[in-house]
Amino acid sequence: MQFKKIFLTAILLALFSCSYAQTASKFSLTGCVTDTTGAAIAGATVKLNGSGKQTITDVNGNFTLSQLTPGTYKIKVSIIGFILGEQEVILQNGLPKQLVVQLKERRHDLQTVNVHGLTVVQATRQQPFAVTVIDAKKIAERDIDINRLLDGQSGIRVQESGGLGSEFNYSIHGLSGKAVKFFVDGIPMESFGRSFSINNFSANVIDRIEVYKGVTPVQLGGDALGGAINLVTRREVQNYLDLSHSYGSFKTNRSAISGKWRHHSGFTLQTNSFYNYSDNNYQVWGPTVEVAGEDGRPIPGFPRFRRFNDDYRSYTVKADIGYTNVGWADQLLIGITKADQHRGIQTGRTMAYVYGDVRYREDFFMPSVRYAKRGFIDSKLNIDTYASYNKLNGTTIDTGSYKYKWNGETFDSRVNGELGGIRSPAKTIYTFSDRTTLGRLNLSYALAQQQSLNFNYTLNNTSRSGSDAISTAEWAIPFRLPQDMNKQVAGISYEAIVLNDRFTNTIFVKYFSYQAKASVYDYNNGSQNKELFYRDTRDGAWGLGYAGKFAFDGQYLLKLSAENTTRLPEALELLGDGSTVLNSSSLKPEKSTNINLSLHKTFGWGARRLQASIGTFFRNTRNLIWLGESDLMGTARYENLDQVRAMGAEFELNYAHNKWLEASANATYQDIRNRQQFEPNGAMSIVYNDRLRNIPYLLANGEIRVYLDQALHLKNKFTFYTNTHFVQRYYLGWPSLGAADTKLVIPTQFVQDAGLSYALQQSRYSISLACRNLFDRQVFDNYLLQKPGRFVSLKLRYLIQ
Repeated sequence: MQFKKIFLTAILLALFSCSYAQTASKFSLTGCVTDTTGAAIAGATVKLNGSGKQTITDVNGNFTLSQLTPGTYKIKVSIIGFILGEQEVILQNGLPKQLVVQLKERRHDLQTVNVHGLTVVQATRQQPFAVTVIDAKKIAERDIDINRLLDGQSGIRVQESGGLGSEFNYSIHGLSGKAVKFFVDGIPMESFGRSFSINNFSANVIDRIEVYKGVTPVQLGGDALGGAINLVTRREVQNYLDLSHSYGSFKTNRSAISGKWRHHSGFTLQTNSFYNYSDNNYQVWGPTVEVAGEDGRPIPGFPRFRRFNDDYRSYTVKADIGYTNVGWADQLLIGITKADQHRGIQTGRTMAYVYGDVRYREDFFMPSVRYAKRGFIDSKLNIDTYASYNKLNGTTIDTGSYKYKWNGETFDSRVNGELGGIRSPAKTIYTFSDRTTLGRLNLSYALAQQQSLNFNYTLNNTSRSGSDAISTAEWAIPFRLPQDMNKQVAGISYEAIVLNDRFTNTIFVKYFSYQAKASVYDYNNGSQNKELFYRDTRDGAWGLGYAGKFAFDGQYLLKLSAENTTRLPEALELLGDGSTVLNSSSLKPEKSTNINLSLHKTFGWGARRLQASIGTFFRNTRNLIWLGESDLMGTARYENLDQVRAMGAEFELNYAHNKWLEASANATYQDIRNRQQFEPNGAMSIVYNDRLRNIPYLLANGEIRVYLDQALHLKNKFTFYTNTHFVQRYYLGWPSLGAADTKLVIPTQFVQDAGLSYALQQSRYSISLACRNLFDRQVFDNYLLQKPGRFVSLKLRYLIQ
């Protein structure tokens, strides 16, 4: 591990030193092209008169012109749909060599803007991969959490076990859990802990959200077998400060601050930080939510009780200091991230298990460094490097001596910890400490005008130690001994654009490697009694893929992507959590064949526009990693399921009318089957070809947005929206087991939200009112774990830009 740290540091130092080695007699001019709202414009032509140099802006609106001599030039930027932009540039020592060029829309060309006039969001959607892109700038005024936002997208299902801060599980086209990876600005989040998780981000600190379904591009650098979600934080060129606070039901408070200050020398300070708190004391009722009367029998009827040990508090402070948009670096930022979480644990796997004293706390600290440069050494070479070292400590406190009723009263003083089931002794104050080294190197090289290479390498090394001041249980011994996990992912891709930009082809190769070292308390080599022994597991695999798109006349776009890929086990799956999840160091990596095919079409009738897409997908997964059934003591471990096949289809419609009305609708059908024919003992599986348990198969969403300022010709921005979410009922267990009237089901979900937002002085001040679960329906994502009912919130936002 020490060697890896030294090696990673040496790479970064070498890269930084090379960036200073550019000759003093030549200059590089870098810049960004945006519209008047600050949104980047891809595909704009940039000419530097008098130099013979020209280029085209990339997907982020950036450009680089290299090997320039000192002097005065005029730069011209052009693209269909925008007025020509001109600016004088002086290249000499001591003057900035980074530009921001803003283009104004040419109003009479709006109906004829072609693919070259794309914003970053539009250009990302045009990638050959199956990707959904959400423009977070459009919803910055809303009070909405990221889970709720993504749950409304086609092919995505987010299952939550409760209110703010509760555990959640993402499913993309039926593949769920750790098969779906999360990234922030292209950096894997898997080792960042729960307090720095995707749902704690506020919408107004994010620029856009990219959702890759199944096949993922090489540059993300993860083993995202089921798909990837990449949060891209705000990267405004201008200085800005964005403050927001919301207050809602159940004493929910959410605050966020995002800002950037850049001196003309390039010196930059920036932050994206947030705070979340909720009592989560919403009402629950129904089966298992009951209290016994004086006669010892449950009180009849359906009494309602408030959750009383489900409070949640977390904060994250992320600050960066360094230089941006200077001659030797697009960005060199040293960052510090500090996060903390405290929460109560109210229930077990259903609401029949009520806990009153169980707590969980976590703290996270991470220094990091990032360096990026377009035109690094050579004008055709771009580099993006990242390195961090984080410390994550998590403690589960279970020292209670009583059982609890749903009304908050205690009974039975003979309890030896609430989580332990029949295990004794069960009280615990278990703390795990993870130390993780994370490194990423991304290189892209333009072979020719329409050909490029991309290389990505990611290293993730985690060492875990544990301690428990009071537990002496034998099963917990492995958690108190050192455990280690090392993951490495490397990939290279080649992209070629031919036939007058109509046909894009990308082929890529990936390599996955991991090693796990852990102590195991189990039966070893046929022994009759459990014993403690050491296990060292290593494995590796190759992946190969293709992504292509073809643009037909009439604005039809056909996309095809396919890959054979691998997902490596994560720390929780291999090493456990020290309480209810046991370690499983012999897990095999998941392997899957993923295929996506989709057709997209845009229709236009004057001021009306309709975008339609239909797609199909296929997944054939081997060694699926999922959490096995619980034992009598309430513990479980992750295990491999031999083979799972998923196939399905989805469609999506987006309609816009004269800038005042927008509507969207989507639906997904997914058929996910167990294809493991034989059990490990050789017997025929009785659940062969069953639908996979606890996964929905029919989803639908819709939303209407009315821009009242456009409809009523108001001066200030005034928006109303309403949306709906539908999930068809599905089985908690295997469908073929048990009688029809005894099978456990997750009931049909049909929930509506609505909201209003009002902004004035060009969105400097805004206020929004939101209501989720408008009709206060009883909602479950997991069996007998009820989610909050009606939730009303008010959000205030102040923006300086």
